[in-house]
Amino acid sequence: MDDAWLERFEPRTPGDEPAYARIADAIASAIADGALVAGERLPTHRALAQRLGVAVPTVSRGYQAAADRGLIVSTIGRGTFVAGIPNLRDEHERSRWLDMAVNAPARGPHEPAMRVALEKLSRLPDLQAELGYAADIGSARHRSLAGDWLGRRGVDASPDDIAITHGGQHALLVAFAATAHAREAVATEALTYPGARSAAQALGLGLAPITIDDEGLDPEAFTSWCRSAGTPRVLYTTPFAHNPTARTQSAQRRRELVDVARRYDVTIIEDDVFGMLDDTGTPPLAAMAPERTLHLTSFSKALTPGLRCGILTGPSPIMQRVGPLIRATIFNAAPLQTAITMAWVQDGTADRLVDWQRIQARQRRERALGVLGDCPAVRSLTATALHAWVQLAAPWTPAEAIAAAASVDVLIGPTSHFAVGAPIDERGVRLCLGNAPSVQALGAALERLDTSWRRPFWASGT
Repeated sequence: MDDAWLERFEPRTPGDEPAYARIADAIASAIADGALVAGERLPTHRALAQRLGVAVPTVSRGYQAAADRGLIVSTIGRGTFVAGIPNLRDEHERSRWLDMAVNAPARGPHEPAMRVALEKLSRLPDLQAELGYAADIGSARHRSLAGDWLGRRGVDASPDDIAITHGGQHALLVAFAATAHAREAVATEALTYPGARSAAQALGLGLAPITIDDEGLDPEAFTSWCRSAGTPRVLYTTPFAHNPTARTQSAQRRRELVDVARRYDVTIIEDDVFGMLDDTGTPPLAAMAPERTLHLTSFSKALTPGLRCGILTGPSPIMQRVGPLIRATIFNAAPLQTAITMAWVQDGTADRLVDWQRIQARQRRERALGVLGDCPAVRSLTATALHAWVQLAAPWTPAEAIAAAASVDVLIGPTSHFAVGAPIDERGVRLCLGNAPSVQALGAALERLDTSWRRPFWASGT
């Protein structure tokens, strides 16, 4: 492995933290900027002690501090690894696991609906039109249907200001590239979608962590950042079903954030991938501040990830920069996939599948609350859309909760993957509820999870 990350461990000077704490901080810093990745093996306690010139117990204590933050995991006989999905799952055992680390929608009537769509597609008299290159932002017809879809969320967008992308992640990458300059920081929640971290890293952007509370992004903390940040100022936020905390901004909170954005001329990137599952009636930021909001969504959470179809819309001056960025990254979204998606929008299949998904999401959230609501390891549970955020009761840590879940064949993603910058002291884990094949299968897994979290004592690494 590349040991360059060890250079982050600086010799002690008066007033510095103890050596063990600096080891944990060095690991956190290396994970935050990608120098250490999920599944990477760390040096043995003795080897690291020799390399750093410290005692072996100091390294042991540093590794324990990192494990308490959910950064690393240790397995007897194998070693110490950066926490992540590759280290928690063996390929030959995958079928035994319930993967609650992937935020996927429930699956049900999608396969027969897709078979019907493919059959209809094969009979199109102008199928040839879907077999060639398309405009970088998508055909006028597809963009018009995308505008109809956005209208269901209260977003009024002209087809000229809409772009079809290869899913929500691609829309996010393009939105970052269209609004922020290299080496500048984009403000976002202190815990955020890991795809935002990877997109920012690919573009050479930083992410500035903004404090969150029970309603999501804190307006006062956002204001403080605006006062200190240079220009251009860009905010990336998920107002509904924030990932990972499942928190939702109220209408009043959204108005407060819009007021700050207008006062300091901030461009807002609104991630609304869960928006079609929202039954609160609260208008999105794009409806409140259309002059400064890039609104992105996709069909992955509401319908199915396999379509890889996303929508990006926003003010005309910004959208004029989007076409060349799409052309530079994918040339154009796949016309066949877009044709199927927009046919579903046009014939009502998309609406029916969204209604089904909303029912599934509600039933799965109710099951999670019913099973884990009185678990002694759970201090609180917030569930929205397709995921739940479990606030753990002391002395449980995310690393311990994840390890206990793995012991009963339930896979939970590391909390550290959501942290912007150095991992914060957040005692919580995200549970993805949609990936189970049925509500009953989810309930059985949650009951196993509840049993594992009712142990009177759990020690990391044992």
